[in-house]
Amino acid sequence: MRKELLIVFGMLFVLTNAQDFKSQNIKITKEGVVNPRDYRPDFNATIKNIEMPSPDGDSYKSFLMRQKIESRKIYPLKPGTSSNKTSATAEKPIVGRQTPTYRKLPNGAVINVNGGIPNDNSMAISNTGILISGFNSSIWAYNYNTDTIVFPSSTISLKAMSGETGIGGNYYDPKLIYDPDADRFILTFLKNNNPASNKIFICFSSSNDPLDPWYVYSLPGNPLNNDRWTDYPAVSITDKEFFVTGNLIIPGVSWQVGFDGSVIWQVNKGDGYTNANDITSTLYSQIKHEGFYTRNIHPVRGATGIAEKQYFLSNRNFDLTNDTVFVMHLTGNQDDPNTELIVDYAVTDVPYGFPPNGQQEDTDLSDPTSGLQTNDARVLGAFLLNDKIQYVANTVNPTTGRAAIYHGFIKNPSSDLPEINGTIIASDSLDYGYPNIAFTGKSKNESQAIIGFDFASIKDYPGVGAIYYNNDNAYSDLQVLVNGESYIDRLSGTWERWGDYFGIQTKFNSPGIIYTSGYYSLAFNNNSTWVSEIFSPDTNFVETNPVAGTNVYPNPTGIYEDINVQFNVSGAQNISAYIYDLNGRLIQKIIESPAEAGVYVLTFSTAPLSSGTYVIRVLDKDDNEILSEKFVKN
Repeated sequence: MRKELLIVFGMLFVLTNAQDFKSQNIKITKEGVVNPRDYRPDFNATIKNIEMPSPDGDSYKSFLMRQKIESRKIYPLKPGTSSNKTSATAEKPIVGRQTPTYRKLPNGAVINVNGGIPNDNSMAISNTGILISGFNSSIWAYNYNTDTIVFPSSTISLKAMSGETGIGGNYYDPKLIYDPDADRFILTFLKNNNPASNKIFICFSSSNDPLDPWYVYSLPGNPLNNDRWTDYPAVSITDKEFFVTGNLIIPGVSWQVGFDGSVIWQVNKGDGYTNANDITSTLYSQIKHEGFYTRNIHPVRGATGIAEKQYFLSNRNFDLTNDTVFVMHLTGNQDDPNTELIVDYAVTDVPYGFPPNGQQEDTDLSDPTSGLQTNDARVLGAFLLNDKIQYVANTVNPTTGRAAIYHGFIKNPSSDLPEINGTIIASDSLDYGYPNIAFTGKSKNESQAIIGFDFASIKDYPGVGAIYYNNDNAYSDLQVLVNGESYIDRLSGTWERWGDYFGIQTKFNSPGIIYTSGYYSLAFNNNSTWVSEIFSPDTNFVETNPVAGTNVYPNPTGIYEDINVQFNVSGAQNISAYIYDLNGRLIQKIIESPAEAGVYVLTFSTAPLSSGTYVIRVLDKDDNEILSEKFVKN
């Protein structure tokens, strides 16, 4: 197998500087309650301008194209012959169950759900095994316990989730997050891209079942009433609050003056969960450094679901090459009138660079504006654990001129002099796009993570992959989750949208199990979303929910050592469990325990057993059999 990993290490040093920001309280609009059980499929019609921009134009997209051209001059395409080429030493992530996002027709036929332009993949999964995937401009839910689609209509449009009716409106950029403390989902998305009607919708689920009602609120997309609209949301949560960031855009002007700063919204999530009538948010705006706005502020999520403290990251994402990273944090919560936004900046000796477009079969290699659009070098994902941050972004691989991943490490991010290391992860033959990252360890002393992303090349159709980073600071080779079926051709010319997000989350009650939602190509040059369950090779875990209709799981054990046995106890009594071989010989009595009436799950390790088939028997106090099931130890 070809090696797909190039690693460049460096150190960042941080300087501090007084920062400018403004904060104000803004009341959130309560939009109402949406019940997905009542949903009937709608036309979900949207109109977008997808014409390929001219590099000599004045728009933001035209500016991106000019930067691609300039970047190619600095980093020309060439074979990967770097002396930094390092053999991957970590094991690859282990692939579990996978599925395309699909719908079932009344006749039972299964078809793919086509993706948007761009797809904007986001996802969240509950502790009970319900996954919600968001993409332009719908959500789709899947029950991993029963391997079935949750919504009777397969998908629900973002417009329906807003509670708005009638003709008109463009609903897009969904972002999902799961709150393990409250056992709830939060969905955020945008409406329209003009100051008059732009909104940020926030939908709080009323339970862990996405079919139950959602409480819907909205924030103004033009919060300062100065002819702006909000673009590119990102979200996170702490123990009490929900955060959403976005960029304020001036309509109808050139890219040079069109950006008017990034903003941070701070919301009491408990009020949303209780369907409160009055919710007040705090808006942080005018966030500057040395008189210039910080761009594309990205919130840092908690590694295990809840951030211990809310940090935000930003960088000089439009520059051909730069060495600055902004590290921000809030000093308190919304109830504290003295809460401040602190912003430091970091300088790295391993700069990140403006990423080139990804290549595919029809890419014109002589034209840097051709191919799969990688956008810029903004931060795309981050998590916080034990006062350490790991984050990812797109960058250029300076050795080959290909699109690559920047993996950053920030220690003591709120200190006066945090230590920050940088790594570039790249392939000699593939372009990597839109990475995101999730923690895979069990304790705060671990650093292992899985990075998920999209990939493509002239010879490799757009697919989804993952790389494992272990506690010894080693990386794995690329684990392919799905290969595409054709090249993407949905826009005129050779410029195609490839992003703008990648969904990834740890299943918080099962450390080491990660779920991803990425972009891949369908036959006939279309695109869709691929959902994967993947496992950390260094983590032993127990799946907390059985597959419907089974009492022993997983069975066979596969990569697991632990097995779960579900059974019912009819009344208060002592129960006992035994392991036998197929000849009826007792191997071991493994437990005796009192139990009340109810449903129980017995968990035990198969490590003492050799590979083979066994029987687990659970008996009541009178030695009556409650359960007898075979299981296979691989």
